[in-house]
Amino acid sequence: MAYSENFPAQRPIFSLDASNAGRLDPRCSFSRASTGTFFGTEKVLSSENILLQSQNLDTTWAAVDIAAPSGSQTAPDGTSTAWLLTAQTGSSKAPYVRQSPTFSGSTQYTMVGHLKAGTASHGYISFRTQNGYSAYALLDFSGGTVSHAGFGDFTGVTSSVTALGSSWFKVTLTATTGSNLSSSNVAVGISDGTTPTSAGYAVWSASGETMYSWGIQLASTNAKTYDSPTTTQIARNYQTKLQTAASGAARFEHSATDGQSAGTSLGILVEGQSTNLVTYSEDLSNGAWTKVRSSITPAAAIAPDGTLTANQLTVDGTALNSHYLFYDYTTGGATAQTVSFFVKAGTLSWLQIRFSNNNGAFSDSWANYNLSTGAIGTISGGVTASATSCGNGWYRVVATQTALTNATGRIRVYAQQADNTIDFDGNSYDHLLIWGGQIEANASHASSLISTSGSTVTRAAESLSVATADIGYTGGDVSLVFEGDFIGDSSGTPHLFSLRTSSSDRIEAFRNPSDDKLKVSAKADDVLIASATASASGIAANTKFKFGVSYGDNCNSSTDSDAGMTEITGVVAPSSLSHLYVGYTGSGSHLDGHCAKIALYSSEISKTNLQAITS
Repeated sequence: MAYSENFPAQRPIFSLDASNAGRLDPRCSFSRASTGTFFGTEKVLSSENILLQSQNLDTTWAAVDIAAPSGSQTAPDGTSTAWLLTAQTGSSKAPYVRQSPTFSGSTQYTMVGHLKAGTASHGYISFRTQNGYSAYALLDFSGGTVSHAGFGDFTGVTSSVTALGSSWFKVTLTATTGSNLSSSNVAVGISDGTTPTSAGYAVWSASGETMYSWGIQLASTNAKTYDSPTTTQIARNYQTKLQTAASGAARFEHSATDGQSAGTSLGILVEGQSTNLVTYSEDLSNGAWTKVRSSITPAAAIAPDGTLTANQLTVDGTALNSHYLFYDYTTGGATAQTVSFFVKAGTLSWLQIRFSNNNGAFSDSWANYNLSTGAIGTISGGVTASATSCGNGWYRVVATQTALTNATGRIRVYAQQADNTIDFDGNSYDHLLIWGGQIEANASHASSLISTSGSTVTRAAESLSVATADIGYTGGDVSLVFEGDFIGDSSGTPHLFSLRTSSSDRIEAFRNPSDDKLKVSAKADDVLIASATASASGIAANTKFKFGVSYGDNCNSSTDSDAGMTEITGVVAPSSLSHLYVGYTGSGSHLDGHCAKIALYSSEISKTNLQAITS
């Protein structure tokens, strides 16, 4: 409902509905001298497995030249969900299990399979679209090496192998299909070193060789992480895409929700300048990130921006110890420092961000996060923390702490099995997904992601304004109504709006950093004519609110239908006000949040009506 619908007799001369229109009024001026990221309405396929029963190889899977698969074997994740495959004895045997998914033509697929030797010397995974059109990856258990090939119209065939704990290997096979799609198969098979034929399986003389198998996945997302176990239905999960707006383009942001529907419109995002001090925000395999009893697999899964750039953080096999990575940077002073990552649970569902006491930059402090629920775990003194859902299990986790001095600060990220417990027995398999690392100095909240690759990057400040001459306001009585939110707890003074010509003539509203309450003030000819607290309580981060203020013979305000400040009588609004700045003072502080709606009336709205219009 628009503001004017409440008050037919008092219609705004300017109204911007950024949450519904999704575009700016042509009279508005917007600028940002860099790109900027935001969550829009676009969805991306985030994870997928088109195979059924990925951990149950005697259901849906058909056994060829294999005795009945034997279940309840120990899998890489420690569960009893792996299977023992035993080849039948005889010449010209092709021992494998298979199923027949539906492929699309000219599409790149990645297959993931976990294999472990019993008595077999080799194992393989393969997929085909028709007899003679296939690709395979053949694993040599003794050497831990893999070879691959493609046949027919398959192109771009690649493979990889990763040694896991307890003699397990993760094998991946990537290939692009052609146009022949008449007889599809995926296979997990045993071999003596004989390579599979173009039919997709190896034929050899078997004598009861054995192999363990678990966790089979086939996806067009090309994930190298086993992230989509299935039973009776395929897995296909979408998430809101983190988009990049071009330089100078406004960002109309939406909340991230699971499923294919778009999230709630939040309005236009207005932020101040910020710098990401992390030089490799996405590729955490780079040497700028130091790994301690852990490893990073880059390009392992789909990241929140829809690209195959998410990292898998995997613990090593060290017993009763910590497993983490860290990044060193210069704090720049004794100011608030904010760290943020996009993370998703794998076999591990806890993560800790730690401000290390190396070099005296911080007192040792930390925050813990439950990646299965988004709940905040144990937090040490002086740290503030939050976690925001980004869809399909991804969360953006944020931690803020004040540095003690200008020094080389160290940020550690621990993989954990439980809250506030960094030491545990590694198994060379347990993992989680991590992406989009960001460190912002002199910042008490996380701004939108600033992508980096080799150097620090600065996102420019934004400015949104409209000239009063273009909307017909010539001074005198005025009322302003704002709806929106703050994206973080700011140590500055985030501004809702500023109707001004200069610092000596202005009407503005902002959040007071000392108590998070809204304040209003006005100056005419550099004389303060009104200044008061305008909300009864503090405004929490990421919470939408409505605020209104009026200037005429009196000065009134209301926040979420609250009566607001005490009425100030005898006020005369400044007469020379050239621009309305939205989410900005015009020369300093920014909203660092979303403006969903703003309206300007060239009249004084009473206290009673302000309460109604902000309800």
